Amino acid sequence: MKKMILLFLLSSGLCAENFVPVEDPMPGKWFLDTIKYTRPQVEKTYREKLDKLDAQPERARCAELHHQLIEEYFVSNRREEEAIEKALNWPKGDFTWHNNKFYTRAGCTSWIITPEVSATGTCMVQKNRDYRRQNLLSVRLFRSAPGRYKVLTVNDLWNTGAGAAMNEKGLMIVQNDPASREFHTRKVNTGSLTVMRYVAEHCANLTEAAATLKKFYTSGICRSGSIYLLADFNSGMIIEATARHIAEARVDFSYEVRANNFLLPGLLQYSRRTQKSHLNGANRRFTASEFLRNTVLEKGKIAPVDLMKLARLRDPEQEKATFRQVCMKDTLASTMFVPDRMYPEYLSAAFVALGPPRHTLFLPVPMGVTALPESLTDSRWGTKALQLAEKLSVDHPYVKEFETLENKFIKEFFDMREQARKLLIQGKNAQAQKLLDTLLRKQYTEAFSCLSAVEKKSAEQAARTKRIQK
Repeated sequence: MKKMILLFLLSSGLCAENFVPVEDPMPGKWFLDTIKYTRPQVEKTYREKLDKLDAQPERARCAELHHQLIEEYFVSNRREEEAIEKALNWPKGDFTWHNNKFYTRAGCTSWIITPEVSATGTCMVQKNRDYRRQNLLSVRLFRSAPGRYKVLTVNDLWNTGAGAAMNEKGLMIVQNDPASREFHTRKVNTGSLTVMRYVAEHCANLTEAAATLKKFYTSGICRSGSIYLLADFNSGMIIEATARHIAEARVDFSYEVRANNFLLPGLLQYSRRTQKSHLNGANRRFTASEFLRNTVLEKGKIAPVDLMKLARLRDPEQEKATFRQVCMKDTLASTMFVPDRMYPEYLSAAFVALGPPRHTLFLPVPMGVTALPESLTDSRWGTKALQLAEKLSVDHPYVKEFETLENKFIKEFFDMREQARKLLIQGKNAQAQKLLDTLLRKQYTEAFSCLSAVEKKSAEQAARTKRIQK
């Protein structure tokens, strides 16, 4: 299936000028708009998986139980899922069943930087996502219903949850996957992608987010085994949870890095990680922590450019010894959230590397833009980067080109952000949004051109090598 998707997406090409509007709430439309390119290829596969798991009447029964479970505590997403189901022409309950069965967790390596050492003056949160079997990722910016907060997220294309999220209040949440000994015996429960989306849509700060997250687990409606990293402008928090146990720790100074291991008191005993898995998680955590410590010692502050380097960090010698790295060939994306304290609904941004970080560029996506590049929302951008990763080694020579352009992007973004701030102070919101939109279009076009140039150069190099070998 992966090869079919790649061939289709590549043959369809990317349009550097095609932007899709961030629209007012319509149930599920934001989701339906993102899957139109992949639907012909993957819908049949998902339908076949559904039929193997359970008969349709049982799927409908479980979907109803799921909605009852959620509606007892939170605003219902029933209307959205039913609208998507109708648009897809799927039987009743099937999209709810699908949405809570496939790719419901987001895993991997994450870190929080606190204001004490943050060059931006607020917490920053970043997540690297690794997963070999899920290669379709989407950047989404949407408000799913009146009264909910707008959310900027990077997530699995065919799931309506949030894989890494920041809302218009500057609240950020990501998740890691530990293997837990505790499992729900009940068939119907909720995955972390749904949990993170609810937190992002309903919570304005860290206190509200922590309370809401705990409510999901103490109510018994969540899957077991998750580590959540949450932050607002001022501080962060780690919450570890199993089906029956939950623990928390504040991150009030410097930084914290987590992989997929339980570490908080009382939770380690519920891990079912092998020794090798623990070592892999510890290796990534301490490698990233040492990088951040050295950055603080050298510079005094940690800036977005430093976190981009961390997202691409690896030790070839350790990798030869089969230890997992912060960045690997199967790292699918990296998302860095940089909130703005004064105007979070406009000037906060996600720096997104959609695709393996060493085979793509970080592109700043401001919260206040009115339109997004379509290829970011429908997974074609990430697919382009994944295809490049198939051709180039992890240590290819073009990373420096990406970094040079990214440094330019960073300066342009923060310069523009201050210009937009002045306009917002004067009440000129539309003019500020126009600045955001114009810069995103410009930088997207430049990033697309850079990726295409690297793709061309790598193909020419491969052709030369082939001729020499002959």
